[in-house]
Amino acid sequence: MYTYELDDPAIAVQEIMTQLEKIRLLKNTIGILMCDPEFIDSGVYPAVCQALPFAVAGATTMSQGVNGVADILMLTLMVLTSDDVFFEAGFTEPIPNGGDALAPTKTVYEAVAAQLPEKPKLVLVFPPLLLQNSGDRYIEAFEGLCPDTPVFGTLAISDSIDFKNCCTLWNGESSLSRMAFILVAGNVSPHFFIATVSNTNTLPYSGEITKSEGNIVQEINDVRTSEYFESIGFAKHGVLDEGIQFVPLRLDLKKRTDYDGVPVMRAMVTFDENGYGVGRGNMYQNSVFTLINPTGDDTMKTSTELVDKLAAVTNPQAAIIFSCLVRRMTLGDKPLTEANMIVEKLSGLVPFMFAYAGGEICPTSHSPTKVTNRFHNYSIIACVL
Repeated sequence: MYTYELDDPAIAVQEIMTQLEKIRLLKNTIGILMCDPEFIDSGVYPAVCQALPFAVAGATTMSQGVNGVADILMLTLMVLTSDDVFFEAGFTEPIPNGGDALAPTKTVYEAVAAQLPEKPKLVLVFPPLLLQNSGDRYIEAFEGLCPDTPVFGTLAISDSIDFKNCCTLWNGESSLSRMAFILVAGNVSPHFFIATVSNTNTLPYSGEITKSEGNIVQEINDVRTSEYFESIGFAKHGVLDEGIQFVPLRLDLKKRTDYDGVPVMRAMVTFDENGYGVGRGNMYQNSVFTLINPTGDDTMKTSTELVDKLAAVTNPQAAIIFSCLVRRMTLGDKPLTEANMIVEKLSGLVPFMFAYAGGEICPTSHSPTKVTNRFHNYSIIACVL
């Protein structure tokens, strides 16, 4: 479901509810809601949530799509309903910028999980975009609470230059620091897909992260991170050049015991006061990286390949797709090209929701006994139910 109505909450509610009437809601129902931050300010988002007969969780985004339509200023709603799949949504306590995510999540998670008839088989997460927090911290919180459970989701994002109005959403509330989540249990077997930038457009720069802690890169090739980037012309006087924060680092994790053969992309957004690099996700010590120059052609090639794989799934019931905001940026003056391709290929095949992400969370491998959850940048991910 979707609405373009930004100014009048009553009209927006009417449009959503008219579309909802076409769906027969079963015993258990949940909603995933994505919207531009302006829908919060206008009162449309809380009004829609108040009108719905089920719980909602989600996040703000910058362009999105559902069956038949893709655009920028939209509010979209995916409704999951089932007799034998169970859904419960929660909203954590505020998560400190640079702090632990487990403690603010634990009590809320335990209360929400207690409402399910069994352990969750899937966690859908919508974390806040906090500069000093590695996206991996949100995964680690749930791995401590429900081990070997796949975690999938998107960090909140917006189209503002400073990313200061990226909100997480839950039942009409919004927050810059709380994490929304949905626990899924019962008769569900999720399939996951991920595609990232290819090796086609590598830059002639690589190195080894020789000292790091979490998402902080202290040394590359045994020199201070700011000095390394100055040596290759990507920084001056301890300041990262503008635009370099959108250059992907492709990490080779072969020296890690949990390496499952899938490379991980990372963004480094700034230097701290020590000249250390600050990454969006964990910057694993002893991993080797290569700098990549992403292009629009590469974005479309890898996205199309992922969607074709998704379309080949037997009897899909629903698909949730998130793509990194930088992939949208590579498309230049045609920012909806990727979204329009997805709409064209999937409309009529499977109910789906597509939105842009401030960071992508998706397993890189998944079996009944072992799950490798990862945080990604520059990637497009999909969960098919």
